[in-house]
Amino acid sequence: MKKSPKGRADRRKTPRTTRAKKKILPVVGAKSTSAESCKHCAAPIGDEDRALFVEEEVGRIFCSEKCIAAYFNPEIERLEKSFFKALSASDLGPTERESLAHLRWITLQEPDEVWREKTLAGDNRYTLISQFEPGSKKVWSVCICLLLRGEPSFLYLAFVTRNPEMIKQYQRGERIEWVRSSGQASAKKTEEQVNGGSDEAVSDRLGEPWTEEETFRAQMGSERRHDDIAPEKFGNYQKCIQETLEDPDELWSQEMPRDSVRIYHFIRFYSDENPTYWYVVVARETPNDEEIEILDAFPTRDVKLVNQYRRGDQEMTKETQQASSSRVVH
Repeated sequence: MKKSPKGRADRRKTPRTTRAKKKILPVVGAKSTSAESCKHCAAPIGDEDRALFVEEEVGRIFCSEKCIAAYFNPEIERLEKSFFKALSASDLGPTERESLAHLRWITLQEPDEVWREKTLAGDNRYTLISQFEPGSKKVWSVCICLLLRGEPSFLYLAFVTRNPEMIKQYQRGERIEWVRSSGQASAKKTEEQVNGGSDEAVSDRLGEPWTEEETFRAQMGSERRHDDIAPEKFGNYQKCIQETLEDPDELWSQEMPRDSVRIYHFIRFYSDENPTYWYVVVARETPNDEEIEILDAFPTRDVKLVNQYRRGDQEMTKETQQASSSRVVH
């Protein structure tokens, strides 16, 4: 059982040493293609062009990520509609789901359960499920995706729920064991064979390999203590985001060499509050020098967790603070 990371909920009681289905609808507007053309737009893909794959069973190729998203969009919409239809009034609300959306990253990397189901299109669809305990409440994170060479390649749907009955609806097909070795994952059957469907803010994006900063954030989030500020209370600290960006007590920056991007950690200590706490904003640079993108923002009372964000170069001159706060944040 996990306890939490986007750095907001506890990951597991004992941290590890590391970091529904109906027939697939036909794709509207998809053109017939040859083996050397994009499956969505039918654009020719030559030997010198970059061909994109998201699965191996069917062997569909695409000319761009935009075409991948467009090709699978009808199925994404169907899965979203099915999710909202099954969502009960007593389940997590939109704000709560959003505050726990970061749990998808752990689930994609380290699921508790993996279910495989063959679709009518001929490919295998995988449902990854993990259980977490943010605070003292149990929630489940569910990711429905394709795999390519044992790694998530396209994410149809990701959501968090506290309803165990909802989880049963997504435990379909064959439960398999996902074994990782040397950075690769391979699926193997478990001894237990399960019949499909009996015992058993929504987001879509390409399930690309984790970037260096995503891995770092997941590792930091796994350090969060179970007695820290609960994720469902994060909304009470919204005012701290702008205050921390405009007037941080500490500003640290770190270059992520593999991704060629600089990450910023804004830290502000609220000493006048009782009890006292820190607020941390994680942001990254963008191609526009006047803009930064917020990746994570959360309060904490754990100085050890704050220390994890004190890395890289400390930038604390008045000029750098003003330059950072004058950027457009999105």
